[in-house]
Amino acid sequence: MIPSIFARQPLALRKTAIVLIVALVLMWFDSKNSEWFKPIRNTSHAAMQPIYELSLLPSYAKHWASGSLQSKEALRRENIQLKSQLIHAQAKLQQQDYILAQNARLQGILSTTEPEQFDLTLAQVIGTDTNLLRQIVMLNKGAQDGVQVGQTVIDEKGILGQIINVYPNTSRLLLITDEQQSVAVTVKRTGQRAIVTGKGIPTSLSLDYVFKTSDVRVGDELVSSGLGGRIPAGYRVGRVAHVKDGQADNFRSIEVTPAANFIDNAYVLILQDKRANSNDIVLDER
Repeated sequence: MIPSIFARQPLALRKTAIVLIVALVLMWFDSKNSEWFKPIRNTSHAAMQPIYELSLLPSYAKHWASGSLQSKEALRRENIQLKSQLIHAQAKLQQQDYILAQNARLQGILSTTEPEQFDLTLAQVIGTDTNLLRQIVMLNKGAQDGVQVGQTVIDEKGILGQIINVYPNTSRLLLITDEQQSVAVTVKRTGQRAIVTGKGIPTSLSLDYVFKTSDVRVGDELVSSGLGGRIPAGYRVGRVAHVKDGQADNFRSIEVTPAANFIDNAYVLILQDKRANSNDIVLDER
């Protein structure tokens, strides 16, 4: 018996040839009528769908990673931009708060009750004295504005000090917080008189010459008494903050918190005596 051609070929090659022949036959039948193999075609496509999706996973992963990085970068840039806008807004808000505070202080100063005896001249603090040991500031009002040596200066809360030097357009103000400055005062609650002296710091004054038997309490308000005629009476000087009885003498050690603002005062009022101004006018007329 003569063996066939397929018998002489390897098994794998024979299987391949058989599969190709079957495939060609099926393709021929499909070309004649495609409806015969439609169910098989649909089933094969459905079975291959997971394989298609798995083959696309690397591409999906690449696009997702790229999109995620771009999204993170966009969010980071947006975050930086928003932070920058927030900082600018906060800066503007601080400036607006400062302007509102300054306006409120100006309104408070200008609404101070004007006594019949004095004209009130608004001045601006433009600097401090070169001697850092002295409590002296410079004002932008001088002789051309009617400022004179000895005139009292106040703010909306109380007495600041007295003018000690006058120049054509500026003047120097010695604050009552200076160690060489003192003010005659009255305890508003009791009417007792005493002397308030500066301590060289803007946050504290000293109430001197008060006996241990005197009725002075923490919280008592001190107003200028007008004694000596240097500073007009009735203006707030400070409030008693601490009372301590000393053992060496008969006087009390009393600390006073100033009424006026000595730290960041930008605007002040100069009290100008109307009677002095009227006398100057009379002299000029003569």
